[in-house]
Amino acid sequence: MGKGGTVLGLIGIILGAGGIAFGFFNMNNQNNNLTQNIVVGIWDSLTDNLDFVPFNTQNFWLFEFGDNKLNNTDYISVSNNNTRITLLKTGWYQIHFNVLLSNIGASESYWTEIYKDGTYEFSLDRHQTSAIIDSSYHYIDSSGFIYSMVQRILK
Repeated sequence: MGKGGTVLGLIGIILGAGGIAFGFFNMNNQNNNLTQNIVVGIWDSLTDNLDFVPFNTQNFWLFEFGDNKLNNTDYISVSNNNTRITLLKTGWYQIHFNVLLSNIGASESYWTEIYKDGTYEFSLDRHQTSAIIDSSYHYIDSSGFIYSMVQRILK
């Protein structure tokens, strides 16, 4: 039996320090109607990665996951120099993004976005600066849910 997965890419702008975590939510609709939450991946020391077209400019690039604290390979697989996560099981996944962007400029727009199978899914954060700014940093503490439908090929 072969199996596929949903591929996620995280697009970002200027990075200082931070981390990302993935959780899997298994909805059990049996008698007790319990929800099982499982943390399936944690990384910190994120950095920018410009190795993959079209995400290879100073204004449009991927986050590369640094120090791996947890990677449950039953649920996720990481590839492309730690810039792509493949979700291996059908279900809801929560992405929690905690990062400090640095070198923020005046009169600029900054955003972090989730791409699913190469298509824009949603933004975790958008930040617009004015002509005069108080700080060159922007802190993001955001999360979102994404559903993965894994297709299984029977032989």
